[in-house]
Amino acid sequence: MEVTTSRFGTVHVPLGEAICFPSGLIGFEDCQSWVLLAHRPKDSVIWLQSTQVEEIALPVVDPRTFVPEFTLQIEQTGWTPLGKREEDVIQVLVPVSRHEDSLCVNLRSPLVINMQRRLGRQVINAEAWTTDHLVWESTDAMKKTA
Repeated sequence: MEVTTSRFGTVHVPLGEAICFPSGLIGFEDCQSWVLLAHRPKDSVIWLQSTQVEEIALPVVDPRTFVPEFTLQIEQTGWTPLGKREEDVIQVLVPVSRHEDSLCVNLRSPLVINMQRRLGRQVINAEAWTTDHLVWESTDAMKKTA
């Protein structure tokens, strides 16, 4: 599948790599098909790129890379739209944004992806995390890839 992006140009993504977010994301409800892209294979920051709108790409990270104590708690019914089975691998990613001279991550509304079924959804974390958790120690490393 060919995906046209404003950040990466036109990229080839293997069939079956798109992730469907049936409800979209907060602020991007009309974008339901996304792919994960990286500048380099081991980058901490990856991009959740809309396959429908080439200008929409969100930087995301694994929250435990920068906040090892991160926990996620959602209601059991929150797993239902993902079709989660015992053997499925679930990937949790959080959006990254600028905050003054630093970068922050949204630990309050992470993205949860069932990697086998290629289904995702944005959830509200019942744990007391914020939408703008500052990332101090890794800011320079994140700015280089963001």
